[in-house]
Amino acid sequence: MQTRIRVKQSNLQFSDESQQNLLDGCRDVYIDIGTNIGIQIRKLYEPNLYPNAPVLPLFKTVFGHNLTEVCSIGFEANPLHDNYLKEFENYCLKKHWRVKIFKSTAVSIIEKNISFYTEPGNEVNNQWGASLLAGNGRKPIIVPSIDIVSWIKRTVLNRKIPPGFGPPRILMKTDIEGHDPTVIAHLVLSGIYCSIDLIYGEHFNDEFQKTISVLQQYSNSCKTKLVYLDDESYFNQRFPFIINNSAS
Repeated sequence: MQTRIRVKQSNLQFSDESQQNLLDGCRDVYIDIGTNIGIQIRKLYEPNLYPNAPVLPLFKTVFGHNLTEVCSIGFEANPLHDNYLKEFENYCLKKHWRVKIFKSTAVSIIEKNISFYTEPGNEVNNQWGASLLAGNGRKPIIVPSIDIVSWIKRTVLNRKIPPGFGPPRILMKTDIEGHDPTVIAHLVLSGIYCSIDLIYGEHFNDEFQKTISVLQQYSNSCKTKLVYLDDESYFNQRFPFIINNSAS
């Protein structure tokens, strides 16, 4: 019999409903689902550290050149990464980047405690195969999950957007090892999908993309792009967190 480890449900909500929305004041938002150790988020703010990373042109296309003004939200279910992600968040704070990572928190279509399967023995690859799906050698733990649709409605779409040039933009990465089509379908059926400018990831096939494309043909307003992109570049590079005096 497998033993399940339970993670405390302490960081599911960033703030109470009565408090300020954590994304108030953000024109552009990047949502990183399946953050792992935060590499994709750091690519956004420090592209110079990751030359030729496939995602960089996508960031520029969606957000333009003022990348450090983008607000980023990450979700990572694996508690293995909690300490490193906390260190990364503190680094971002000192650099004056608005970054919040929900640690030990899974993204799904419901808000409840669910089984998440870690990948013991693959720490060299940051347990990149950890998943909501059971598999050989994976170890179950219990973590809280969020309903991504409810969270986007409550936080992203309800934020106070400051004035600026051009429309506010929302970009999402989804990398949750096979659970991605379920989450994207949930976004579509809820009507939230079309509020996002672009969604990229690797865990959906051509058939799924074509199905979404067919649905969009019957909409005059939904301009959301669903892009297949597998950017695993620099996946295990932990560059030091260096703070210059000017950024402290």
